[in-house]
Amino acid sequence: MTFRKFSKRATVGSLFLGVVLAGSVAFAAWTANGGGNGYAKATTAGGVSTNVIAAGAANLYPGASNQPLYIEIHNPNPFPVTVTSVTGNGYILSGNGTCDGVNGASNGVSFTDKTGLSISVAANSNTNTTIASSVSMSNASVDACQGLTFTIPVSIAATS
Repeated sequence: MTFRKFSKRATVGSLFLGVVLAGSVAFAAWTANGGGNGYAKATTAGGVSTNVIAAGAANLYPGASNQPLYIEIHNPNPFPVTVTSVTGNGYILSGNGTCDGVNGASNGVSFTDKTGLSISVAANSNTNTTIASSVSMSNASVDACQGLTFTIPVSIAATS
């Protein structure tokens, strides 16, 4: 068997082609592209609610108007919310049948809805706040209502 000798030029050319070919394979291995999907799932927002807190200073009397509502707002969500409105949602009660406003009867205590609020409540927390100028007592209130704490049911609107 006879081997043919390659010239220097052929040997250098072959080596050059080998290096270029190896380099292109290595380059292709490092620039592989692709595609696919990932996912993220949105949580479901829990309802913002209120908790009973001790009333502030006694501020209701016949003829009193624009007194504050004391309220604790509970945010069960893992994100902060901003309360934008607090609106009346039912009969105002006192625990004394004479002073309770039920079945359309008035006990002389009223709540004025408040919109355009901006009350921040941190994630998973409670915030005590005062809703100014929202509770009034008419001149029609009776003596049996003296010293009572009135429970004012409200609905709360909040955004994240």
